[in-house]
Amino acid sequence: MANELPYFRFTVQAWQNGKISIEDYSLKGLFIDVCGFYWVQDCSIDIAMLEKKFRDSKDKINELFELDILKKDGKMVSILFLDEQFDLLSTKRKLRQEAGSKGGTAKSKALLQQNPSNATPMQEQNPSYKDKDKDKDNTAPSFEAFEIYCKDNGFATIAKKAFDWYEGNKWMVGKRKIVNWKNQLRTNWFDDKNKDKNESEKLIRCIRKDHMGRCDVEITMAKIEQLRNNGTYVEIL
Repeated sequence: MANELPYFRFTVQAWQNGKISIEDYSLKGLFIDVCGFYWVQDCSIDIAMLEKKFRDSKDKINELFELDILKKDGKMVSILFLDEQFDLLSTKRKLRQEAGSKGGTAKSKALLQQNPSNATPMQEQNPSYKDKDKDKDNTAPSFEAFEIYCKDNGFATIAKKAFDWYEGNKWMVGKRKIVNWKNQLRTNWFDDKNKDKNESEKLIRCIRKDHMGRCDVEITMAKIEQLRNNGTYVEIL
């Protein structure tokens, strides 16, 4: 949805009369940044994702929650004015799709007029803002497609773990259905710690014995060879 309408409505009066208006500029700036991130994630992020994204501003994030500017919905984050816009746009989009399948503009207008949510009109979208993201896919993928996408991006090792997690949660994040599973992967799973390692980078569990005694370690094959060349006993488990 955020790709189809890459902006949200910002009302100056609501901003000036809201709680955020009396806060310092650093908190205001952080809130706007959070709003942008929340919108491009289709208004569906959990608290852990928010804290990871803004890891350098955790105290400020907590302050936004304490001030009730950001709200918690279980483990999910909620920004009410953006949720309202997202829900309205989602409803309109669904109605347009249904009307289009039944035969054109006239029926589309009729269906939209029947929807009471139209009491709050939204600005019409410029055609140049139509979704051009070819990765957009709001259907739950097969494991094969999921695994291929992970493998192509260098994250084959976490494919099954990630797929099982989403399957277990019925492809929902909190109360919202996942709109773009590839975007979820890029945001929540594709990071350095999950990146596939080549053979030389893989950690191997070993027993090392030296003057410090015996200990279990996980080291690369290159490190094993280096230790052995230096006379250290290393046994691969």
